Amino acid sequence: MKTEDYTNGEAFQIEKRTVFSGDWLPLCAEGQIGRPGDFLAASVGGRSVFGVRDGEGVVRVLRNACRHQNMQVVGTPSGNCQSFRCRFHGWTYDLQGRFLSAPPPVAPKDPRSADLHLASLPTTTMAGIVFFSLSSPSAISRIDTELPAHGGTSVTDIACNWKVCVEYLLAEHEPSPDFVWRWPLLVMRRAGSLVVVQQIVPHTFLRTRLFTHIFGGAVEEQAQATSLIKQACEQLQADRVAGTACRSDGALVVDFHNRLASAYTQEAAAT
Repeated sequence: MKTEDYTNGEAFQIEKRTVFSGDWLPLCAEGQIGRPGDFLAASVGGRSVFGVRDGEGVVRVLRNACRHQNMQVVGTPSGNCQSFRCRFHGWTYDLQGRFLSAPPPVAPKDPRSADLHLASLPTTTMAGIVFFSLSSPSAISRIDTELPAHGGTSVTDIACNWKVCVEYLLAEHEPSPDFVWRWPLLVMRRAGSLVVVQQIVPHTFLRTRLFTHIFGGAVEEQAQATSLIKQACEQLQADRVAGTACRSDGALVVDFHNRLASAYTQEAAAT
């Protein structure tokens, strides 16, 4: 990987069109939206989406874009509600993303049209994590592990490119029953009865959000470890800016770089 791929917005645009557009991506822990009406919104790879548990208990992932003028319907990171109302022109949707109503001045001509509903994305839940896809992906490969109860999730903003965070989490690890990497954005680590799932959320090409999901323990106990990850990744980002490439030659990091190179090649071939 070239150091410019960590500091140049063009690489992030390529990744949006290849890495993030065609694969299954993690959104949140299922426990974060455990009750009917619970929702969580995020920007993943530059795409705004939100997950919600509807009144029947079904978890859905929807595009966070009103069908009127594509403005965000959900403007807060998380919460609980019975419907979603776009704050710009008042279009209202139920927990399944179905259009309910709009003020008369901006009401659609045919309020029964299916084109008015929020765009619903392919969604599945596996190993306590909600996954979605922006396309029509192949079947997701399963993670065969039993998890204890969800103990909580912490959210850490890191001033680094998302690839730096992935490299740091993969460095010095080998695939094993106790360490699982799910391309492109999920790392699962087991330590006895505790399972730590770290979800990388690419927000912009120089800003990454790290969700640390704790299963079988208290999330507060991981606060120091998460703080160290933030410090290390921000230092590694500074190294990339200074022209220092990734120094890890571990098998998982090499695999990560090979997959990225394939994505860049795919983009070049398409153009």
